[in-house]
Amino acid sequence: MGFIRKEFKNVMTLYYLLKFDKKVPADNAANKRRQDKKVHKMMKKAYEIPFYRKRFDDNGLTPDDFHSAEDLNKFPLLTRTELREWMQEVMEANPEKMKNWIPYSTSGSSGVPLKFVISQREGAAYNANWIRVLMFAGHKPFTGKMLTFLTTHSKVDPKKGDSWIQKLGILRRKIVPEHLYVGEGMRDLIELVNDYKPDVICFRKNVLVRMAVYAKKHNMKIHQPIAYTPVSEMVDEITRKLLFETFGPNMFDAYGCNEIGSCAVKLPGSDLFYIYSDTHVLNIIDDEGNLAEEGRLIGTTLYKYDFPIINYIIGDTATSVHKDGLRYIKSIKGRTNDLVQHANGTETSATELMKIPNGITGIAQFRYIQESIDEISILLVKDPNVKNITTEEIENFFLKKVEDLYGYPEYKLNFQWLDEIPPDENGKMRCFICKVPKQA
Repeated sequence: MGFIRKEFKNVMTLYYLLKFDKKVPADNAANKRRQDKKVHKMMKKAYEIPFYRKRFDDNGLTPDDFHSAEDLNKFPLLTRTELREWMQEVMEANPEKMKNWIPYSTSGSSGVPLKFVISQREGAAYNANWIRVLMFAGHKPFTGKMLTFLTTHSKVDPKKGDSWIQKLGILRRKIVPEHLYVGEGMRDLIELVNDYKPDVICFRKNVLVRMAVYAKKHNMKIHQPIAYTPVSEMVDEITRKLLFETFGPNMFDAYGCNEIGSCAVKLPGSDLFYIYSDTHVLNIIDDEGNLAEEGRLIGTTLYKYDFPIINYIIGDTATSVHKDGLRYIKSIKGRTNDLVQHANGTETSATELMKIPNGITGIAQFRYIQESIDEISILLVKDPNVKNITTEEIENFFLKKVEDLYGYPEYKLNFQWLDEIPPDENGKMRCFICKVPKQA
């Protein structure tokens, strides 16, 4: 494998930034042909890696069986457990190379955190990919300013200030440790945003929401950037409305996961997610494993040649539509880890619960927690600008809707009104949490 050294990473980042699309291509048919060629090239590279060579051989396949995004459905799916075991084997077998590899980990919101490595070359591509996503949304990396959160795997010390490149006005960004801004600290974060006046804001959804709620409550205005995105979390319609009111309409939804990076984006004014077809394939399969327009999302990287990710079960479900053979995502329904548990032993999606707050005004945040097989807590934050509806009316609305959904009296509802809903320990904000052990 052609690994590069750390000192060449920035050069490679520029190389990939020049190579990747900076605008959504207009010709879907040509875009699809290019994607299909990249699939074949990537599978030839994967055939040289022992982990994938075995998967080819065990299924009687060769790289010549793969000439399109659709052909990937012939290849076995990659589970989180299999990826974890492969990465563990790689790290244990190559301790001397770890100093030149970049360690990553997932948040663990779906269970045990996944630790994996990427090469410096892939790290450069990761960085370039995210920069071009911001460019899709209108950011100019050589003149603009970005405000972003400090990630758990970031190697940047936010206390050190600008690098020499940033002091020249290139790739300027300020990194914010979000966990330091809680309670009344929201005022400091809002003032930081207003002073820095970033072109792009990349914060977790729960931080943007808490900023918006605090600003409403204290009659504060927040600088509206050219573009902003709630990173790492799905956006429900209640949240979308609140963010539009506070930060403006230029919100873009960037979709992805740590394992494969950002892979799709819904730009302001668009109803569809564009999949970065020069770097990714997102297929959708139904319960029988067949390609479909609705079902489980399966992700494949087309730029990772050192540690490729092929047919990875992301854990989300989605709907899609094809244009000139190229897949676009219509909706993403989110992780399916937490399902509503019922006394009769069945489980159902929490999607319908998520829709309930859309039918009434006066709510800034919400979260469901299924505490037991017959009890659900509903955490709510009142929109301070809505005066014409009471908390009692909102509770009665939820009682009626949950009864209509599940019948009476399947669940006892416990309402909790809060000033803000705290994020999970991993910094994310799930809208539904099930604490009930899955029944055998």
